[in-house]
Amino acid sequence: MDLPTAWNPDDKYTLLSVDSSGLRVNYEGLGVLDDDCAAIRANHSTPPECESFYFEVDIIDEGKNKWIGIGFCEKEVDLNRMPGWDYGSWAYHGDNV
Repeated sequence: MDLPTAWNPDDKYTLLSVDSSGLRVNYEGLGVLDDDCAAIRANHSTPPECESFYFEVDIIDEGKNKWIGIGFCEKEVDLNRMPGWDYGSWAYHGDNV
């Protein structure tokens, strides 16, 4: 069973860059409009046979507006949107806290 261990540099929106370890993501957009959203998926999905799955992320810079979403999405979900906005995705948002 393959579990997520890093970010997938080939499964991200263009406004994001991933370091060589696959553990650090940098947002390179303006962060002003909804069109500035960017998302990334992990290198593996969480298998359905996992009864529970735990992960952590450290936010180094939350940005001026705290427009950060952490969550899950299906493979078909567009990566130019915040997770949780569209059907097939679920997320917590920093600006809703």
